[in-house]
Amino acid sequence: MQVEVRDRRRELVSALRAAAGTELPACDDGPAAALAARLDQLAAEPADAELRAALGAGRFDRIGDLFAELGAVRSDLCAWVVEGPFQALSRIRDQLTLLRRETSSGRITRAAPAALCAAGGFDRAMISSLRGSTWLPVALHVETDVDGPVNEALRRFLTDVEIPLASSMPETELVRRRAPALIRHAQSEGRVFRPLIEISGTREYVAAPIVAGGCVLGFLHADTYASGRRLTDADRDHLQTFADGLGLILERTVLLERARLQRDRIADAFSAVRATSEVLGTAPVHLARTITLSTQRRATVAGRSSPSPSAMIAAAPPLPDGLTPREREVLRLLAAGATNAQIANALTVSETTVKSHVKHILRKLRASNRAEAIARYLYLARTADRAL
Repeated sequence: MQVEVRDRRRELVSALRAAAGTELPACDDGPAAALAARLDQLAAEPADAELRAALGAGRFDRIGDLFAELGAVRSDLCAWVVEGPFQALSRIRDQLTLLRRETSSGRITRAAPAALCAAGGFDRAMISSLRGSTWLPVALHVETDVDGPVNEALRRFLTDVEIPLASSMPETELVRRRAPALIRHAQSEGRVFRPLIEISGTREYVAAPIVAGGCVLGFLHADTYASGRRLTDADRDHLQTFADGLGLILERTVLLERARLQRDRIADAFSAVRATSEVLGTAPVHLARTITLSTQRRATVAGRSSPSPSAMIAAAPPLPDGLTPREREVLRLLAAGATNAQIANALTVSETTVKSHVKHILRKLRASNRAEAIARYLYLARTADRAL
């Protein structure tokens, strides 16, 4: 809008100068104040007839029409200057509201560049994450794909690229100062990451940090590559406003995700306890014989040795066919209440391996969760006790 109004103003000023000839002073690309003042002076002079005769009726009328249109254009430009910032903030608010409706941090991250282009009037936008001192581009959005080969090359370059942050880079300053930046003359700027600037072909860009939980999570970058519109301080400030809102949305969403995960874990734990309680509540009561020291000695004298660990394992309740020896060990430890970490430590394997064994156990036992698998194991133990 601003560019269109200014271009139209230039056309009108040129037409007015051509229509008025040397009678009117030349004016630059300002608001045509000198020209307007001179026209006002001419219109107020009593010798209207003489002026009309000197310029010619058609020429004088043409000047009046152009001046009227120039006044309307100037009014539109003033309205844009006054209302423009409020409209930009309104667009930012609307786009952040849409992002807030997303249910996961991953979806928010992927949608953020497109929302930024719609909110700030940018042609390209990119969101990146920060891992230590490494800058990791995550997602790129191109609003108007005028130069397809350049943008396609940029997309290929950003795939799996990792950019080390040097101390002089503008992005390093984003982390230090947590303030936005407007980089002009990017092609000749020595501090930027040259491969990215050369492939993208950007002439200038704005960047801002994404802050959440008191730390910088990543960056937002945007430019106007397709339209060629010059970036201003207002663009930089609008980008920071968007980044601030995005940081709050991400922080809120991550907290909700963690709460849901904790809730699911607690629900699984209660489910396991409930299943175990149901099985134990229906199990019969037996009086077990306690083997005392004297009994063990008598057994030894009689030529009977105490049960070995292998014999104790062999005496454990039977398990369905199809389970490997390792899966049987994992299931017995699960029934004893061990966690994945404890099982991994006991069997000297990784937690990932334990999770894989648990998955296979559930499939082979046709159990929908760990609690159901444990319940079936305890049922087999109860059946074995009755058989004894």
